[in-house]
Amino acid sequence: MSLVAAAVFIGIGYFEIHDLYLLRHRGEVVSATVLDESNGKSSSITVRYRTLAGETVTDDTSNYEDADPGDTIQVVYDPKKPSRMQAADYGFDYWIPGVILGLIAAGFLAYGIVGLWP
Repeated sequence: MSLVAAAVFIGIGYFEIHDLYLLRHRGEVVSATVLDESNGKSSSITVRYRTLAGETVTDDTSNYEDADPGDTIQVVYDPKKPSRMQAADYGFDYWIPGVILGLIAAGFLAYGIVGLWP
């Protein structure tokens, strides 16, 4: 099971870094209206914005710094997949999720390998 957990965390890390990469290199910035904020296990906001191509998108993100319902914030979205977005003030550092998820995956991987030893 540890090896499966390691593979899951490697997959999560890949997709998180891939999204950040795409937003950083081809993202477009527009204004969005914060519709709602949820403060459950993971705080997130629901925003509505209009893409530069004219499509209206309503979606959630947990990648934001500070926003309250009714605020207008800047979001960066991927024009090829407009639902891939985050607040523009959140940042695009690859190394933070890479290190955190990589260490978790390495721990599960090491535990799984040790468990396979006779």
